[in-house]
Amino acid sequence: MRVFIAFNIPDNTKSKILDLEQLIKKKTKRIRLTPEDNLHITIKFLGEQPVSTVSKIIEFLNEESKKYLPFKVKLDRVGIFKDLISPRVLWLGENNNDYVDMSFRINKRLDIFRPSDNKLFCHLTIGRIKLIEKNELLDVLKMAKAFLKENELSFEVSNFYLYESKLNPKGAVYRKIEKFNLR
Repeated sequence: MRVFIAFNIPDNTKSKILDLEQLIKKKTKRIRLTPEDNLHITIKFLGEQPVSTVSKIIEFLNEESKKYLPFKVKLDRVGIFKDLISPRVLWLGENNNDYVDMSFRINKRLDIFRPSDNKLFCHLTIGRIKLIEKNELLDVLKMAKAFLKENELSFEVSNFYLYESKLNPKGAVYRKIEKFNLR
């Protein structure tokens, strides 16, 4: 079972992100945008795990979730992963100490199942980039930054989920396995 831990994006925030995605779609065809149902902020990707391990992960997350208070997220930054020469991912995010603290502890405890491979940063992927010209990408980044200034994309995180991810030719399909409420 291919699994990851993440929190949802509320519908009103998703709606604004979809508005931004429509603007991006008008500027370029070189970014495959994230479908509405797949918008989330990952805490930890665990990859393929046996069902017995998933049960242990659920047990751990039930304990761990009660250690954290709800917190606010404000998506006020836009950027890319890898770099301008080889861009792969377009993201919205923020520097968020509450997210980093919670994610660090969860990642550290679950590294026995899959070691962490990324620096912890509160972000959501809004698109995958393929063969885009630098100027075209810079235009998208500039437009997205202006959009974020005009539209507040903030929400409270009061829970997170363990998801299953099934890959198919049209992309990943996610299914919620278990919900974990913060205290």
